[in-house]
Amino acid sequence: MLSAGRARVLRWAAIAATALSSALLMPASAQAAPPVTLGGGSGIYVEQLDDEGMVAECTLTAIGYDNENRLVGLTAGHCGEIGARIAAEYTPSGGIGVIANKYDGNDWAVIHFDAERVIPTRQVAQSVINGVGGAPKLGDMACKNGRTTGYTCGVVWDVNPAWFRSQVCADHGDSGAPVLLGDRLVGMIVAGTSIDVGPVSVELPSCKGAGDLIYQPDLSTTMDMVLADINRKGGVGAGFRVF
Repeated sequence: MLSAGRARVLRWAAIAATALSSALLMPASAQAAPPVTLGGGSGIYVEQLDDEGMVAECTLTAIGYDNENRLVGLTAGHCGEIGARIAAEYTPSGGIGVIANKYDGNDWAVIHFDAERVIPTRQVAQSVINGVGGAPKLGDMACKNGRTTGYTCGVVWDVNPAWFRSQVCADHGDSGAPVLLGDRLVGMIVAGTSIDVGPVSVELPSCKGAGDLIYQPDLSTTMDMVLADINRKGGVGAGFRVF
């Protein structure tokens, strides 16, 4: 669980929502909306239940099955509340799933997808997910795939059993993005962080994409912690495995 001292860095919890037609989230006929292909790194829209007509832009961490063989996906918990409908970004998909489980304390959410309307994939752009788990070590070169800043890599320089910090480069909308070591999913982007220099906290700008030289580090939760947390809580998502 993230401590209160680290909670201050989770300022992406107030991620920018985008005004879009509520029709985006309405179920559509098979003729109007064929199944969409989604995987770790795909962009998703998440309905904001406290503000009708608004959605949040987030990134899917991974997709697979739980111990009840439900088609499920993972993303950051601050993206939406239980019951919020999900749509695929840039696709007239209608509502293809709903947030069915979450825990704010460790910032994860489980999406229950409609298996007739979603085709799972392990590869999105350059990222491929063939395994899950195992925390990174200091000095590892990690890569992430987010809907805003795409596929970027950076060194891991602060580790903890529940989270790690790295320079992978992320911005608003990348919440939930998978963080990988090769083809192994090791983390989930949840926030930007400041840098502490003695008693002084230095705020740097968010990274806007590959090529940025100076930007804030990114905080990721470890997949070991997230999956253990989901299993302890039980329900939709427990026993998650990539398909």
